[in-house]
Amino acid sequence: MSPLPPLSTKGLDPFTRIRARIIERRVAARNRKAEQFLRSTPHLWQAIEDYKKVSDVTGASMSDYRTLYEQVRQYKPREILELGTGFSSVILAHALMENEKEGAPKGRITSMEEHKGWYDKASEVLPENVSDHVEIIHSPKVDGFYKIFRGVQYREIPDRNYDFIFSDGPERHSTINGDKLFDLDLVQIVRRSEKPIRAVVDNHYLTFYVLQKVFGTELARYSVSHRLMFVGPVTKHDVRRLRKENFLPDLRLVGTTELKMRMAR
Repeated sequence: MSPLPPLSTKGLDPFTRIRARIIERRVAARNRKAEQFLRSTPHLWQAIEDYKKVSDVTGASMSDYRTLYEQVRQYKPREILELGTGFSSVILAHALMENEKEGAPKGRITSMEEHKGWYDKASEVLPENVSDHVEIIHSPKVDGFYKIFRGVQYREIPDRNYDFIFSDGPERHSTINGDKLFDLDLVQIVRRSEKPIRAVVDNHYLTFYVLQKVFGTELARYSVSHRLMFVGPVTKHDVRRLRKENFLPDLRLVGTTELKMRMAR
């Protein structure tokens, strides 16, 4: 599995570095507990072990796998959009199958991948027992925008009634000039949706920033111990708009002024 990268503390003051070490311990503890949970769930652990034998992708963390599994088991979505295929496809599929055993309707995962080579490999090694629940789709990424925010998005996502999204793609550098952008698809999907959507967003801090601007901190909640953002439930009515700016509240008589962007419902 891919370990969670350490927080960078270069150039920070001693107090902030101490806080970072505490956070790292919390993250590591959650990852250990997540691995214990997955090992204690035989069908999940066996699925992970089997997939590792045939796939060269590094995957997400144990904590991420447990979170995705528990989210799907709790909220029982029927249409899942996975932005970036991988190990998570298998975890999500097993959660859907467990829901179905308990009487839930059959669910589907639409899994997007921009890299043709990995799309081919992922399609080849997708376990047969989950293939009826997962549709892997190749789509190049393109640059896009919402208001003033530039991002990257998949060019062609099937128009389906999604109610759960795992956002871990596409790769975030601009196809035009290489600028580091954010993953835009979640915003674009929610803007069209009357149906409430829940989402888990992987460890992309620029994406976190934009999502909190667009949805607000109550609907886009960052968890330190998970290193994930939890969004929702949100519909198109929750997307906030830019309003006419008034910088007067920011102005300081002395020192440097930090001008803040404001959004409105």
